[in-house]
Amino acid sequence: MKTSMTMIAALGLTVLATGAIAGGDFEKYDTDGDGAISLSESKANPRLMGQFKDLDSNGDGLLSKSEFSGFNS
Repeated sequence: MKTSMTMIAALGLTVLATGAIAGGDFEKYDTDGDGAISLSESKANPRLMGQFKDLDSNGDGLLSKSEFSGFNS
């Protein structure tokens, strides 16, 4: 039982840490601080630029934090 609880806690921390990293990356790419990542800003990461159109689910030419959360780095 103790091992199971330890494993569950470790998994929870891993999920939280992954979310924090992704959130930090959003701020890194949103260089103008407007709360969105433009195609121009995405050019800092070729993988992000390559996924940009697929991630931009509403087609507005910008990635919101929720759209960016689907980025597979």
